[in-house]
Amino acid sequence: MVDIELPRSLVALQLTVYAARLRLVEHVRVNGPVRDWSPGTDAEGADLQAACEVSQAVLLKAVDESGLERKHGRRALRRALLAAAGQQMPSQPGTPDPT
Repeated sequence: MVDIELPRSLVALQLTVYAARLRLVEHVRVNGPVRDWSPGTDAEGADLQAACEVSQAVLLKAVDESGLERKHGRRALRRALLAAAGQQMPSQPGTPDPT
């Protein structure tokens, strides 16, 4: 595996994507099946989904602007980015914290 030096800003953006996804997953977990949601719960879920999409778009734009994908390839960069961010990601709800 190629050792890719990642800017902190890209790792921070990946963490933002993780956090947005976790908020959406937690919302769904707490509120049950989507078909049973009230209009307010549905709107909140839509806002969380939109936040996920925005954070993902910001990350993709930053990756493109960094030039790292052209230099190392999409797969290698993605793996490096996920590995770097994964080391900083707090435990998901319901999983033990390794520290």
